[in-house]
Amino acid sequence: MNHTQNSNATKRIAIIGGGPIGLEAALYGRWAGFDVELYEKGPLAANVRDWGHVRLFSPFRMNASNWGQRAIAEQLPGVRLPEDDQYLTGREYADRYLLPLSRLPMLSECLHEQTTVVGISRMNSWKADLIGNPARGNDPFRLLLRDRSGIERDVSADYVLDCSGVYPHHNWLGAGGLPAVGETSAASAIEYAVPDILGNRREYYAGQTTLVIGSGYSAATAITALARLAESNINTRAIWVTRSDRTPPLATIQEDPLPERSTLTAKANQLAMSADSPITLMPQRIIQGIQLLDGQGGFRVIVRHREEHEILSINRIIANVGYRPDRSLYSELQMHECYATSGPIKLAAALLGETSTDCLNQSSNGAETLRNPEPGFFILGAKSYGRDSRFLIRTGLEQIADVYGLLTAEPGAPMSQKSEQGAQQQQ
Repeated sequence: MNHTQNSNATKRIAIIGGGPIGLEAALYGRWAGFDVELYEKGPLAANVRDWGHVRLFSPFRMNASNWGQRAIAEQLPGVRLPEDDQYLTGREYADRYLLPLSRLPMLSECLHEQTTVVGISRMNSWKADLIGNPARGNDPFRLLLRDRSGIERDVSADYVLDCSGVYPHHNWLGAGGLPAVGETSAASAIEYAVPDILGNRREYYAGQTTLVIGSGYSAATAITALARLAESNINTRAIWVTRSDRTPPLATIQEDPLPERSTLTAKANQLAMSADSPITLMPQRIIQGIQLLDGQGGFRVIVRHREEHEILSINRIIANVGYRPDRSLYSELQMHECYATSGPIKLAAALLGETSTDCLNQSSNGAETLRNPEPGFFILGAKSYGRDSRFLIRTGLEQIADVYGLLTAEPGAPMSQKSEQGAQQQQ
C-alpha cells in the first residue's frame, strides 16, 4: 500500500472523540470536503450523558455551532432545536442536539462507535526521527484501533484532531497531586464525577455522611444536592473539604452574566457558612490517607490541617477535584507540552498570560496557538486546556474554525463553496 500523500487526493482527517467538539469538528470537516473518520471508544456523547442530570451554566447558543444548527435545519426538518437562551441539562443537550447531529446523512457513515484509539504514531517515522523537519508531515499518521471485541486494526490519516477531552481521567486526592495513601485501593468506591444524588443515587446517599472534596462548581453541585436530600432525610450530612483557606469557599463573580452559576455559588456558600446547615465546611485541608472499611460500607479518612491530623469516619466520598488529559495517546508523537498544565505549550502560554479566572473571558487565542511540533496533529476542546478548567464549549467551536482555516489553506487541501460560506458565517 502506498502511503505517500497525493496533493490532488482528498485529505484524510481522523477525529478522536465523539463528544460535542468531535462531532462538530467532523461535520465542519465534511462541509469543507475532507475525508473524515471519527472514532469514539464508547457510545456517542457518552460522557455528556454521564453528567446528564447537571444543568449547563451557559445557554444553548453558546454550546452549538452555526454550521451544526444549519445542517440539522436543512437535513432533519423534523428536529426542533432548543431556543438560543434555553439552559439544558447534559441529557437534554445530548438528546436534542448532539444525537441529531450524529444522525445527519453526511456524518452517519463516518462515525465509528465502540472503537478505542490505542495510540497514534507516524506510519514510517519514529518519535525521534525528522526532529523539526517539515518533511515529517509527509508521512501519514498511523492509528492503532481496537473494537469492543478486542480485534485490532490500523488506519492512516493525513491529519489528526484529538477531541477526546479529559473526562473521566480524574485527578487524585493526595498531597502534591499524587494519590493519598490507600486511595488507589479504595478508588472503585469513590465517586470522582457528579453523582445524581436526587435521582438514581438518592438511596445510596440518603441518611449517610458524605465527604465532598473540591472547591469548584462540581463540588458545589454535590453539596447543594446533598442539602436538598437532607430536607427529606434529616440524617443526611456532608463534610465539605477544600484545599483553599477561602471562606466562603466559592469566589463570587460580580454581576455574573450566567445566572445558573450565580445561583449555585450563592446557595453553596450559604450552606457552607450557615450554623444550622447539614453541611460542615473544613477548609485548608489535605487528604492524607483513605482506608476502605471492608464489610462496613464506609471509610476511615486521615485529613491534614497544617501540621495536625484529623480522623474522619465517613460513609461516602465524592471527589470533585478536576480532570487531566490522557497523554498516552500521543506519546509517540513530537509534542511540546506545558510543564504546569500538560496542555500544548503555545496555548498554555497564552492562557497563563490571561488574568481573568472567569471562563467567559477566554477565547480560542488564535490558530497559531493550536500548532505544535508534530505537523498536522491538533488537540481541540477541553483536552487542549490540559489541567486548566476554564474551558467552554464555545471556545472549542472557535478552535474548530481556526484549525480548518489552517488546513484549508495548505496546498492540495479541499475547500468547497459550502465550507467557505460556513467559515464566514461562523466568524
